[in-house]
Amino acid sequence: MATICITGSTDGIGRSAAELLLGQGHRVLVHARSEARGRPVVDELGRAGEVALVVGDLADLGQLPHLADAIGEVDVLVHNAGIWARAGAARSAQGFEPTFAVNVLAPHRLTALLQDRIRGRLVFLGSGMAGSGDADPEHLGEATEPRRAYADSKALDVVLALGWARRLPALRVGAVDPGWVRTKLASPGAPGEVGSGGRRVAEAAAGEDWPGGYTAGRRAVRVPPALESEPLQDAVLTALDRLTS
Repeated sequence: MATICITGSTDGIGRSAAELLLGQGHRVLVHARSEARGRPVVDELGRAGEVALVVGDLADLGQLPHLADAIGEVDVLVHNAGIWARAGAARSAQGFEPTFAVNVLAPHRLTALLQDRIRGRLVFLGSGMAGSGDADPEHLGEATEPRRAYADSKALDVVLALGWARRLPALRVGAVDPGWVRTKLASPGAPGEVGSGGRRVAEAAAGEDWPGGYTAGRRAVRVPPALESEPLQDAVLTALDRLTS
């Protein structure tokens, strides 16, 4: 069985995926922003299987090396954590728009720190909003209107998946769209259950038939055409390298 780290897994889709993977016999590293937030969840999930807590605030790039050391070697890293920052929310510890910092900068930097310690798969979270986002490497993180900032971050997550897949060809890399499900990020009108999103993420993390690329569970979905360009992907990753170094 695999050792799988899922960021942002104390609630919502991440916790649902953790529960499913524990039920399949995998060891799961549950990530939380703080010990106080994560410990009760890990204590509860521990009744279902082998689970450990790793702690780090993804809005602070300075904490990511310590988080990477706590994660150590894993078979699968799932970048599930994400926020939809409210209008006027405080900027990150390094001064970035918060949605961009947590949804884009943190997974890119954490991947860079762990790239030699991931044995099997690397999974990012996409979204149906990725197609309406802007992945312009010259204007990363500039959007502040909440919906635009989130859409841009999800477009960039798909770009990260495609770009890192070429940087790390020995791994199975991709992004999974969990669907529009009722979480704290989604409007009350979302049609899907959290469990359905968790199943898609669990399938990407450990399903034998998950192909990588961009999927909804094991089913391949169309990459938004504007995000397919390899020069664009390289330019975005290079810009993020510079911002996170």
